[in-house]
Amino acid sequence: MILRSLDKKHNAIEKCLQILSVFSLDKTQFSINEICEKLDFNISTTYRILSTLEEYGYISRLKNKDYVVGTQALYLSAIYTQSNRLEQIRPIIDEIRDISGETASFFVEEDSMRICLYRAHSRDEIRHNIEQGSRLELNRGASGRIILAYGKRKNDKTGFYKEIRDAGYYLSIREHNASLFALAVPVISSSSKFVGAIVVSGPISRFNDKQKIFLLKLFKSQLANIVMP
Repeated sequence: MILRSLDKKHNAIEKCLQILSVFSLDKTQFSINEICEKLDFNISTTYRILSTLEEYGYISRLKNKDYVVGTQALYLSAIYTQSNRLEQIRPIIDEIRDISGETASFFVEEDSMRICLYRAHSRDEIRHNIEQGSRLELNRGASGRIILAYGKRKNDKTGFYKEIRDAGYYLSIREHNASLFALAVPVISSSSKFVGAIVVSGPISRFNDKQKIFLLKLFKSQLANIVMP
């Protein structure tokens, strides 16, 4: 009887998470029928779960009866920011964007993916666009190479990832897009712990050897301001 009750609670929690997971930057609001269709849930179960999520602030119901992510997500984001010391990272990313004129981002590894925790978009109309919270492949891109070199492949004594660590940066040219470059460096704490990767990206038409040297010096000067245990 107890096991059956636990199974029901686990199933309900799983359904709550599935409902929250349907929301994305591409589609920020759903009707209850759309949620049911997407997850193959029945109306009564979906309505009950949505009502509970709404009660706790994780979901909000609009006047047109569609559902959107609630304000509790902002509070959790604030907790995440504080617990992961992003308050130190954000002003540095902003400063790198302002000085370089290019888009600057901070990535970490999670579940064998690279997650964009913070991004400051270039103010130029021609720029590299990607949103915070985006989950991307770990084994691609400048930030992914850095995360692997200082993470899962940190013990490599020779080869590609050892060369990245020796250089202290990774430059990606036309890897995903023929018109883009990305230059990434590691963020290392005061206790020598790898934290994540900072990357500057933008149109290849604005990149050359002089810009590369400038960006590496910019990274060095800005990362000196990070104090993490």
